[in-house]
Amino acid sequence: MLSEAYTLFSEAFTILQQVTGPMHREVANCCRYLAMVLYHAGDMAGAIMQQHKELIINERCLGLDHPDTAHSYGNMALFYHGLNQTELALRHMSRALLLLSLSSGPDHPDVAATFINVAMMYQDIGKMNTALRYLQEALKKNERLLGEEHIQTAVCYHALAIAFNCMGAFKLSHQHEKKTYDILVKQLGEEDSRTRDSQNWMKTFKMRELQMNAQKQKGQALNSASAQKAIDILKAHPDLIHAFQAAAVGGGSGSSSAATSKSLNAAIMGEALPRARGVDERAARAAAEVRKKAAARGLLIRPHGVPVQALPPLTQLLNIINSGVTPEAAISEENGVKKEVNDHPPSEAGGGSIDESKPGPQDQTPVGLGTGLKQKAKAKVPL
Repeated sequence: MLSEAYTLFSEAFTILQQVTGPMHREVANCCRYLAMVLYHAGDMAGAIMQQHKELIINERCLGLDHPDTAHSYGNMALFYHGLNQTELALRHMSRALLLLSLSSGPDHPDVAATFINVAMMYQDIGKMNTALRYLQEALKKNERLLGEEHIQTAVCYHALAIAFNCMGAFKLSHQHEKKTYDILVKQLGEEDSRTRDSQNWMKTFKMRELQMNAQKQKGQALNSASAQKAIDILKAHPDLIHAFQAAAVGGGSGSSSAATSKSLNAAIMGEALPRARGVDERAARAAAEVRKKAAARGLLIRPHGVPVQALPPLTQLLNIINSGVTPEAAISEENGVKKEVNDHPPSEAGGGSIDESKPGPQDQTPVGLGTGLKQKAKAKVPL
């Protein structure tokens, strides 16, 4: 069917050029139809070529301040987006919004439809905050201009549901898709294909929400089990409980807390406190060195020389009790923090993470949004 459509539109294009000349509005429309056929056939390069012809004809015959010229820029942006050239597509969309504001005014349904297309492009490149701002503005315009039960309003709700799904907010996705379904049932009926598609989306979002809740409950159960394991470790080693009590009692003054911390570390590592006079210091230092090497290998040496299994470090047990993680997770987390501090990732070398939703010194504010939205760093998501 696409090949037949392309053949017929090509014949129409040839006839129109002979009758009206190359610079005519009908020739531009024929180029647009050819571009759409090539786009659906997967020939993006051919679609862009035909769309570029339409754009040139509309600019020369109709002028820049004509809605058809703005639509030509919008279609060109969609074709570039199909080639994964999103930045170039967004520039064409910005031009389309500017021309629509000149020709139709900012409060027009075509502006809202263009906002939805821009939001989808930002969503594909991961800028979800900017995408949500465009979708919310499109929803406001459609509700104000077309009504709360119009099909275009339902399209906005569905686009918001998809955006929230990409962010993992499945409950909000289900809520917005429910509004889409209610509007489509009133306007099209339950047997329409679009209504059934919306119902299937609702089921999908609900299932994902239930799966996420089940994973959260499973994680809470694991945390409880980890905390119970830490308690069992403390019960098996009462000396650690006494060490905790000593640390709590000695926390009042700096000198006493330092002495207590030193004694605790010495007790856990198997080292003794400073010895009295008359003791062979060289033998004591050699014994301490042996204990340190044994501790590095995971063993402890009692004073009479019998190796025992190493106890979990004091800070590790505290982390287990406070955060409810397993000892293995605490060790891996501590190693990950040390590695991050030593490596200094490039993204955080400048003193903190960068929020891509905030425009940088060379970034431009998204075109078409109101002044109030430009001044906000983050848009609030309606519940």
